Amino acid sequence: NPEITIKNLNELTNELHHTDILIVSTGANYHTITQQHIQEDKEILILDLSIPENVDSTLKERPGITLVNVDELSKITDKTIDTRKKEIPFAETIIEKYKQEFNDWISYRKFVPAVNALKESLKTIQEHEIDFHRKKINNFNEEHAELITSHMIQKITTQFVKHLKDDETSVDQSIEVISKIFNLKELNLTEND
Repeated sequence: NPEITIKNLNELTNELHHTDILIVSTGANYHTITQQHIQEDKEILILDLSIPENVDSTLKERPGITLVNVDELSKITDKTIDTRKKEIPFAETIIEKYKQEFNDWISYRKFVPAVNALKESLKTIQEHEIDFHRKKINNFNEEHAELITSHMIQKITTQFVKHLKDDETSVDQSIEVISKIFNLKELNLTEND
């Protein structure tokens, strides 16, 4: 706990010789701190929080004395607020960017199950077709057929994803249509993986 020493007002000048920072806050209608209170070569920071000012403003002219009053503190606060206000559009831009990224991520999470189900359905079709043609065609090159159809599956699912990411697309409607076309099992559009 700091030690508090109480002195008489008539000892003020002497006490100010030992002070580096002075905070003045009185209800007086006159200067309580004047040129006579502070020795000539004294370095001191004076904060005058009084209204009206209680520190003689001519003290500012003396080297080593820094005098800050309520008006100056207000200007500093106003300047800080103005600087912060100027940064608001920049902050809003950053927020909007991350909000869009988050919304894209949410949207992506929503259609991942549908894309995976479509891919699995196409792979099932691929397996059946390769198996069917292997039995029907002599010298059937299963490796080539699998390679070509795998590329087709990738292109179809990529195209479907591009379609779902389009701003003009109704994701729910598109998923419903693709589910009907490919006879996909019931998809939970709010599924979390």
